[in-house]
Amino acid sequence: MVTEADPPALVVPSRQPESNAVPSAKAQPSTAAVGGALTLAGMDPGLKMTVTLAKVVNPATPDQYSKPKTGNKLVAIELTLANSGQAVYDDSPTNGAALIDSEGQQFRSTYSDVREGQEFGGTSTINMGDSRKGVIVFEVPESAQPAKFQFALDSGFADQTGEWALG
Repeated sequence: MVTEADPPALVVPSRQPESNAVPSAKAQPSTAAVGGALTLAGMDPGLKMTVTLAKVVNPATPDQYSKPKTGNKLVAIELTLANSGQAVYDDSPTNGAALIDSEGQQFRSTYSDVREGQEFGGTSTINMGDSRKGVIVFEVPESAQPAKFQFALDSGFADQTGEWALG
């Protein structure tokens, strides 16, 4: 029985999670396996690239001028970059690339030519609807076992990073 001395009941509506909430690009890990494609966004809202990791060459065969240091080997990652956005891609793909070995060590690309593919080299300009294919080369210790490849647009400064499992 409720009397005038009893405080009114406090009714708090239950809050349902919003099903249409979109997490930020940083919160959405983008992962794939060799042969898989990921669409990555750049800092420009119109910049979107579909990146396909076609193959890993481990070890890669250096050309006559690109010998690795003693105790090291070259690893080549073959990519296709397809512009699926509304802005021109104008960047160096090697700047946003990292190779991670099974020990968690991270390696940056090197400027070495290999026989298994044409390196992107320098800057690539890719118009909307166009694509480029090339390799990114890494010099790693001979004992290193490549485990992951990471790639981000805008020389690695974009919020979204794609990751491919290599094993």
